[in-house]
Amino acid sequence: MSRDKQEWEKPTEFMPERFLPGGAGEGIDVTGNRGIKMMPFGVGRRICAGVGIAMLHLEFFVANMVREFEWQEVPGNEVDFAEKPEFTVVMKKPLRPRLVPRAAAGVDGVVMQPVAAA
Repeated sequence: MSRDKQEWEKPTEFMPERFLPGGAGEGIDVTGNRGIKMMPFGVGRRICAGVGIAMLHLEFFVANMVREFEWQEVPGNEVDFAEKPEFTVVMKKPLRPRLVPRAAAGVDGVVMQPVAAA
């Protein structure tokens, strides 16, 4: 689909600007709810071979974000758990977190300092 000439102008050219504001792909729906123009990781037999390792890296990334930052709600933007159906069920109002760096405290409150290179 991402190379379909009926969907995209010059589909085989690398044109990331097509997804920027004003481009043909701005606000593209990758959920499949409003029609499918692109499936970045594929599906079925042709799914991305690296999706498993990508998910492991994603879990590691999220774990580090939770460890390094305190997650707070943005003032005036309360958390709303209302749902809406798309390709899967998603939050009607997406979360908007405010990330506050945690203190550089290690185990038992001991401050961790970076080790200088020798």
